[in-house]
Amino acid sequence: MFKDIITVLGTSGAIPIRNRKLSSYLLETEQDSILFDCGEGTQFQLFSFKKRIHKISKIFITHLHGDHLLGLPGLLSTMHLLDRNKPISIYGPEGIEEFINSINKIINSEPKFEIKFHIIKTDSKVVICENKKYSIYAFPLLHGMETYGYLYEQKKANPRINKDFIKENEIPNEWFSKIKKGEDFINNEGVVFANKDITKEADSPKSFAYCTDTAYFPQIVDYIKNVDLLYHEATFLIKNNKDAISKMHSTATDAANIAKDANVGKLIIGHFSARYKKLKLFEEEAKEIFENTNIVTEGLVIEL
Repeated sequence: MFKDIITVLGTSGAIPIRNRKLSSYLLETEQDSILFDCGEGTQFQLFSFKKRIHKISKIFITHLHGDHLLGLPGLLSTMHLLDRNKPISIYGPEGIEEFINSINKIINSEPKFEIKFHIIKTDSKVVICENKKYSIYAFPLLHGMETYGYLYEQKKANPRINKDFIKENEIPNEWFSKIKKGEDFINNEGVVFANKDITKEADSPKSFAYCTDTAYFPQIVDYIKNVDLLYHEATFLIKNNKDAISKMHSTATDAANIAKDANVGKLIIGHFSARYKKLKLFEEEAKEIFENTNIVTEGLVIEL
């Protein structure tokens, strides 16, 4: 069975340094791929980790600071040059459409594919994207400009039919959808087989929250309660808390407190300031509050 996969493409704060690129996370589902932020160099990372860029159907931009946005024109240009023909949806704050359209006008390049813009404006948690397999929510963060976090939630799958039962009882294809919806199976002799005896419960649905950039903002706890995996920025260590407050970013301690209060399953932290060389200090600081914490590195793959 396919498991959703998250690949970390960039972990640095505002300035890229050697071995640390700018913010971007790729979520691969069975149906499509979803990109969260698109800092400069994102397309190089996608190619480096052998990702299929044409599988990306949606891009979610948290805010319009360059380290989360400037890779987007290049990625769209590459998709155009590689003859992409299916639409792509871009979600973000007001100004995202103007930004992309202005660049395309200046470079005199109109993409061969349709770009569907979805402008986010909310002061609470709202559904912004939904299909049969998952829902995606947006919610406000606290930063120097309009910024949003995103929550990805799988939907509960139908029960799986026992393959051995299918083979032994020669179940016709037209019964599959009925059984998956919870109906009992009745064979040609009129024998009834209870649904619970011929199906297996699907795995519990998983969830992933993406929170960057933001100052310490306890209000988001209600938005991400009990999420399986939380990515929360940790630009600074607690010893530099004054810088975190003045620049409206979080410390590793802040991220851990959010994870603890929200009762999340696992916390991953990134968006590290370029001033820090020993990133293990972030993990150690966060683990004092929330044990199941890891720092992220470029190329890290996490299975939901």
